[in-house]
Amino acid sequence: MSLPTRLSIATASTALFALFALACTVKTEKSADTSAIDTSTAIATRADTSPPITAPAPLPVPPPKPDTSRPASSTSWTVTERGIGPLRAGMTVAQANSAIGGGFAAAKGYSGGCGYAVLTKGPSGLAVMLQDGKIARVEVRSGGIATAAGARIGDSESRIKSLYAGRVTSTPHKYVSGGHYLTVAPSNSANRIVFETDGSKMTEYRSGRTPEVEQVERCG
Repeated sequence: MSLPTRLSIATASTALFALFALACTVKTEKSADTSAIDTSTAIATRADTSPPITAPAPLPVPPPKPDTSRPASSTSWTVTERGIGPLRAGMTVAQANSAIGGGFAAAKGYSGGCGYAVLTKGPSGLAVMLQDGKIARVEVRSGGIATAAGARIGDSESRIKSLYAGRVTSTPHKYVSGGHYLTVAPSNSANRIVFETDGSKMTEYRSGRTPEVEQVERCG
């Protein structure tokens, strides 16, 4: 083969190799660029279409249970010579139970004589004496229950006499040395309020019909 022919072949081979290398370079760059665009687009698309995260709804809080051991706020439990609030001397057990909307009954085994009612409703410190199946008197033994005039356990003798001016009879206490019974007698009723004192302040009191309200001892 002549020299010019060999040179022509070598030149052609070099040109073909250069074209092949250039083609590979362009293809690689395009593949890289396309991959980069496709990936970012896919990521952006997934981020945009993801559902929002919402906090769970709070659990409902149950309402507090009513306290059936105390009277309803609408009930006035003040003491008069006739009784306390809706409970009046002379009421039968059934009438008293209806008057306070339930929660009033005679004690188990009550035979109809002198005894005490069972109250599941009513202010603390209250006892109700029954006689012959009816309310005879109510006794306030502790707590802050007040009379209609405003007398409460702990009040001084002078305050009781002032609240019931001209209507108080004082007699010696049977069991407390220096103590008294301060009896309030309305002018038009056989009922009474009797305050017991230790000689200076009131310690307990009762109201209701005579003769039970003036009895010093309790049932039993």
